[in-house]
Amino acid sequence: MAILAINGGKPVSPGGIKPNWPIYDKTEKKALIEVLESGRWCNRANPDGKVAQAEKAFAKFVGTKYAKVVSSGTTALELALRSCDISYGDEVIVPAVTFLATASSVITSGAVPIFVDIDPETYQISPDAIEEAITERTRAILPVHYGGYPADMDRIMEIARKHELLVIEDCAEAHGTEWREKSVGTFGNFGCFSFQMAKTLTCGEGGAITYNDGTIDINCFSLSRMPENSNGEATYYLPAGNWRMSEFAGAILLSQLSRLEKQIEARQKNAEYFIQELQKIEGLSSLKKDARITRIGYFFLLSKYNASKWNDIPRDRFIEALKAEGVQCGTAHNDPQYLNPLFQKIKSAYLTVPGADYSTVHCPEAERIYEMEVVAMPNYVLMKKENVDIVLSAIHKLRDNIAELKSNHSQPKITAHPV
Repeated sequence: MAILAINGGKPVSPGGIKPNWPIYDKTEKKALIEVLESGRWCNRANPDGKVAQAEKAFAKFVGTKYAKVVSSGTTALELALRSCDISYGDEVIVPAVTFLATASSVITSGAVPIFVDIDPETYQISPDAIEEAITERTRAILPVHYGGYPADMDRIMEIARKHELLVIEDCAEAHGTEWREKSVGTFGNFGCFSFQMAKTLTCGEGGAITYNDGTIDINCFSLSRMPENSNGEATYYLPAGNWRMSEFAGAILLSQLSRLEKQIEARQKNAEYFIQELQKIEGLSSLKKDARITRIGYFFLLSKYNASKWNDIPRDRFIEALKAEGVQCGTAHNDPQYLNPLFQKIKSAYLTVPGADYSTVHCPEAERIYEMEVVAMPNYVLMKKENVDIVLSAIHKLRDNIAELKSNHSQPKITAHPV
């Protein structure tokens, strides 16, 4: 029997699986030099430049009439919310499981985030929980395609139509994800994407808003509804920050977009292989695959751990043992966001709104999954089949030495962190 690395044995992957991200070549270098030598580094000074080209290319990739690139995924969310005139006292329903920016953007827009539970089969926002949370103050639903897996957009859009609510999709982690062969970011009033360095489409920092309504103008400088009057002069209606993307970031984004399809295909193929092999390992399973999901643009590879099938070895012990074997993993963003001190200690007018006293919020499925079930791995694992084989070998090693894994399992509690 092999000695587990957590107990001093040799790891399956000494040094761990290397990220090899972001990927770039001479395409990015050439594009950056073009911007540098043009002398027009701001997209306002270059209306036909790299940013404009990236917007058109990304809109085509997603399948919307329009795409507006911005400085980050967080600002994409805030701009979308403000463009819907969502503001003070309005309620926006968000999932308990997401990255902090989903809910914080609601607050910085002046509105109130209302957290609801997730579906235990999919880890996405629960449509039933959405409907239960709707009040007379509810203005919008903000579903998150968490980890790159899609939310149930059929039910969500049905609920939105029934209650006359806006839908703003958080697609920050879901580039290339499709529901019924239609890209996320095309179902709601807006789709909001992130191009931060870890994302599967990146320009270092950046984001985009996708939409089809030509009557809306998302102005990254002033948030105007009508950018020009009859005299061709700018007309501003709301004060706001400057959230534009630079031509340098636009150049990188345009270059990265040219290779995105092949990267999505590679991740999809290797994920399917992993899921197939995972079925042979007792006590671990993949998320439910809905037939309406036609493509997943994996940001996290999420699995479900069943301690009862692992001699009651805690999930945290399993994660620590897997990491010791050289497989980077963790709980991703699965910690319920309402438990964050930002929400637990908030002292403002929000607490006068029923449901906004976050110290009383309880989403049982989100909490249970975070505490004992979810195992998340980064998407770069899926870039190569040999990486997946390393992960599978490490899991088999733990399974074959389960008695050794069970002994000495007093490990520190794993806190939420990116994988």
